Amino acid sequence: MESSDCCSGCSRPDLPWAGRGTGLPISGCRFTLYPMTDKFIDIILGALEKTDTSAVWSETDALSTVYRGKLPYVADAVKALFINAYQEGVHMAIEGQFSKGCPGDISGDSKLEWEGQAPNKSSLEGRHFPVHCKLALYPMGDAEYIDEIAKVWYMAQDAGLNPTTIHYATRIDGDVQDCFDYLESVCELMEKSEKVSHYILHFTMNCNSPTAE
Repeated sequence: MESSDCCSGCSRPDLPWAGRGTGLPISGCRFTLYPMTDKFIDIILGALEKTDTSAVWSETDALSTVYRGKLPYVADAVKALFINAYQEGVHMAIEGQFSKGCPGDISGDSKLEWEGQAPNKSSLEGRHFPVHCKLALYPMGDAEYIDEIAKVWYMAQDAGLNPTTIHYATRIDGDVQDCFDYLESVCELMEKSEKVSHYILHFTMNCNSPTAE
């Protein structure tokens, strides 16, 4: 097991990575993109090439991509990757998790010196399409975690994203920009909370779904 793993044993003092990561100012997102087309390779590689990752540390392997750094830049890069991969009529999904504060995290593999506007902000302006999204928030270290979950549900309602409680998750629907901005706002709320030492926000978003409802 790598020292960057987050697991139930992170609090054991005999483990080499115990207690190292909770206070680190590193946010991250690990995600996988799924274009439902035989041109998926071109779409994925093309989106990675178009996305400016100069403000984050990034790594792509056979399973997923991870971005690490300051939250606004991580969220900017993830949103840009999905929007850059969009093709009209192509069913596509992204599955991932934002996180910060894992006791098993490490100080390396990050970029924290970047300041100023997010690199992809201007290139994403004016690019809109509808998406469906489900999310599940895990506020770790807070005995009253259900209150934090309730807060983000009402945040989605205030943002006009029509939140619906479904089994094991919350569903939202709306414009791709609004949904990604909402996910970032949830992360911001968790990172400012004095009660939450570590959070995970798991999400799945898709566009051009063939499923009739």
